[in-house]
Amino acid sequence: MLLRKKIQTSIAAIFAITLLSACVTNLEYSPFVSSEPAAGSVLTRAPRTLRLFYDALPDVSQSELVLTGPAGEYRMRGMHTMGMDDLMIEIFEPAATDGDYTVSWTTAVGDDPSVYQGSFDFTVQTGQ
Repeated sequence: MLLRKKIQTSIAAIFAITLLSACVTNLEYSPFVSSEPAAGSVLTRAPRTLRLFYDALPDVSQSELVLTGPAGEYRMRGMHTMGMDDLMIEIFEPAATDGDYTVSWTTAVGDDPSVYQGSFDFTVQTGQ
């Protein structure tokens, strides 16, 4: 009877450890660190560029940045890196209207062949 209880306790402990480790290993990694404009920020003027920072140097050839807002998708040009683990792009037709904007990004970073994606929002409130 004592042996049976020890076996049941061991099985329960193994199950609990397996369950907890599955929760920890399923956390999704993202190389995205920060941005200009900052995620969730409220700006008093429309930005002319977007700059996203990652935890390693992004591969420009495997990267895409898309800005959408009140007027739909905005044209952008000249994506490049400043060599500071970042992607930078000019908003060719800067947003002139107040509203909510979403930046969607796709990139591969460092020596990691995986392609990551994500998005963040910011708001423009010029008071006009």
